[in-house]
Amino acid sequence: MRADSSAEISRLRGQLTQVARRLRQEARNDPQSWTRMLVLSAIDRLGVGATPSAIGRAEDMRSPQVAAVLRDLENSGLVLRATDATDRRVTRLVLTGAGQMLLDESRRRRDMWLSRAMDARLSDDEREVVMRAGLLLERLADFRDDALC
Repeated sequence: MRADSSAEISRLRGQLTQVARRLRQEARNDPQSWTRMLVLSAIDRLGVGATPSAIGRAEDMRSPQVAAVLRDLENSGLVLRATDATDRRVTRLVLTGAGQMLLDESRRRRDMWLSRAMDARLSDDEREVVMRAGLLLERLADFRDDALC
């Protein structure tokens, strides 16, 4: 382990949590809607691999919770279910036009807030540092400790 103190790591975790919380607030979704947006985003991100079990794994949700959110999204006209052509036991999920529009609007609001906040609070050099740090944060987000899995 590196010489970073646990206090420094804890502070960084808190800072990341604050930014994530602000982005969630800027999406202007209530907590229930936030779960819906997580599932819509997972369907978009997973593409043709979007199945209820893949969403559960991607978002660390239990099967009954995924099923309930998917029912709600389908009833709202945001998601369509389709039986897989090669394996009829598999259900594939796709966003409807309305689902894609809702997701895009939520992303746009969060992107606008982040851009405005960076313009207002950071110098050009600091903005560049944050953008480069984003690449490092992606690498951290992809880390899976085999001992913990």
